[in-house]
Amino acid sequence: MPRDYGKQIMEFVSKHKKGLKIFIFILLVGSMLLRGVMQLPRITAGKQEIARLEKQIEYEKQRQVEVEVLADRSNTDEYIEKIASERLGLIKSNAKIFIDVSGE
Repeated sequence: MPRDYGKQIMEFVSKHKKGLKIFIFILLVGSMLLRGVMQLPRITAGKQEIARLEKQIEYEKQRQVEVEVLADRSNTDEYIEKIASERLGLIKSNAKIFIDVSGE
């Protein structure tokens, strides 16, 4: 005698409709919680990356200020004379030169 499994399934579903809805709801909530927990390491890594990048941004801002100060200073005659003297060995035409003859 062949059994009609489709009919039996429908009868089971109709008898246990409320319990099946609760079971499906619990499965959905559980799967969402599991996915959320599985994302925690990525979230933590992302937060660490953000903190690292914020530190790098702060460092670069400080460097930018230093470069701007140096750029402003490099446009002065005093700075140009200093670089010309130290790096190129040049002196002004009316500069006084002192030579140490003591040998020390």
